[in-house]
Amino acid sequence: MARARNSDPFTSHEAAREAEASGRASAHRQLCLDEVLKHPGKTAAEIAVAVGLERHAPSRRLPELRDAGLLKNGPARICKVTGRMSLTWLPTKPACRDGGAGGEVQ
Repeated sequence: MARARNSDPFTSHEAAREAEASGRASAHRQLCLDEVLKHPGKTAAEIAVAVGLERHAPSRRLPELRDAGLLKNGPARICKVTGRMSLTWLPTKPACRDGGAGGEVQ
């Protein structure tokens, strides 16, 4: 699911393959999904701080979760981390009563 643009250098494609093969991308997607389910309406930078990831990681994984139909973009607002206008992230479906997504992401 991790990807690089066709116009990106080969190193970006290698990095995307390695992120999937190592399980790192999947683990980061799960962290991001769990955080959005628990605290909808955060920005990518706020999610990064909350789950202990580098700021760029959620910015890569959240669109993958959106493309998988698990998340959607919410309204833009001023991010508490960056101070810039940023998109927020929302679940596409309500979370299960136990707070989980009802499954794991790949």
